[in-house]
Amino acid sequence: MTRFANRTRELHLFEQMLRRQVRERILLVEAPSGYGKTGLMGRFEILCSQGIHPVLIDLKGAQAGIAFVFSRIQRVLGKPRFPKFNTQIDRFLNSGVEIQNNRLTGEGSQIQVILDVPPEQRNYRLTQLQQVFFEELERFDRPIAFILDTYNGATEELAGWIESQFLAEVALNPKLFAIVAGQIIPQPTIEWQNLHHRCKLDRIMEREAWYGYVKDVGFDCFSCQEEIDVLIDAVGGVPAQVVLLLEGAARTRQQI
Repeated sequence: MTRFANRTRELHLFEQMLRRQVRERILLVEAPSGYGKTGLMGRFEILCSQGIHPVLIDLKGAQAGIAFVFSRIQRVLGKPRFPKFNTQIDRFLNSGVEIQNNRLTGEGSQIQVILDVPPEQRNYRLTQLQQVFFEELERFDRPIAFILDTYNGATEELAGWIESQFLAEVALNPKLFAIVAGQIIPQPTIEWQNLHHRCKLDRIMEREAWYGYVKDVGFDCFSCQEEIDVLIDAVGGVPAQVVLLLEGAARTRQQI
């Protein structure tokens, strides 16, 4: 399990969302590199426990764009649970798409072939696929939490689709939650602006939080808290850098 010095505010808000204690179902997490976004996304996935279907997707690896996201969600939740979506894919593939002239490699390849058409036809097909896909999500037995990491690494088209269409669909279905994290985050649109909360991760300067972290991970080589204070101040409380300094200092002292 990922350990944190202090992200209790964000974790508490996410738990409130899952328990329906707040109206928001979309959480945007913004922070520079090294502030612990990815670790926090992993912790969100764990918090879903048995009551929520978590779907964790790293958008920087989504080179196939929108097709990758559709396919990844299917793989996590189970492709057989999307019969109408799969039928729609087959219908498009059998309606004149020259599959043999396209490269069918990687996740989402068939969907990518379907969308590899002129813009007007592409928009029609994407709309049809999207409508059927989200209709099938409504029939799931449990709520679903989409956890999308590295939004700044998404292709321009994928980022625009998430900001406009994907999050708008999430807003329409009470069973769906979405967490989007990145150095940049989506800009709210009228369809989902009233259902979102924005968190900006800060540096962690709280001494007690770091003392607890050191104890939690078993770094017992520090003789006093002042030694930890020096490391925190040296990098201004940037979480990833503090952790590196603590780990480096611990290794050095163990070798002595």
